[in-house]
Amino acid sequence: MKPDVSVTFATPSFLDEVRRLDFSFTVSQELKPEFDRPVGEGVSDVEPYEKRYFNRPQDFSGYIDNQDAQLFAAHVDRQAAGYLAISRHWNGLALVEDIAIGKAFRQQGCGRQLMDKAQEWAREKSLGGLTLETQSNNVVACLFYQRYGFTLSGIDRDLYRALDPQAHETALFWYLWFE
Repeated sequence: MKPDVSVTFATPSFLDEVRRLDFSFTVSQELKPEFDRPVGEGVSDVEPYEKRYFNRPQDFSGYIDNQDAQLFAAHVDRQAAGYLAISRHWNGLALVEDIAIGKAFRQQGCGRQLMDKAQEWAREKSLGGLTLETQSNNVVACLFYQRYGFTLSGIDRDLYRALDPQAHETALFWYLWFE
């Protein structure tokens, strides 16, 4: 049976529910990014390891009922499944600050529905498109953004170096322009 996926505006109670989710993922591939090349052509296998980002949806509590920002909540069969935080960026675009789906709810359409809501929100605000940043070791996300219509337009090999001098992550900046 197909799961019931819904996306709504987040509420304070959602922040309590989503706190219990595991947003970690296994890295088994990394992307050597290049412009004007499909993501899949720059992927290589690596020794698998677990990755955990600083996903803290509570940090976006100020986005609830905010004119210039929004926190969207994804539910699968009425269970908290993930979120997307978006805000008006300085350059006239909407910045997707964070998107995360709990491990148990991936591959069920939450990401697409969250991104659809983000796009709807940005259009309602008359913004020119969406922008976001991800990392070269999150190949699944890179492939999703590419399929969704984003274009890789920025590569920063040093962004994470101050956090960890041994980090091999490359920051990737993606854009989806509205017509």
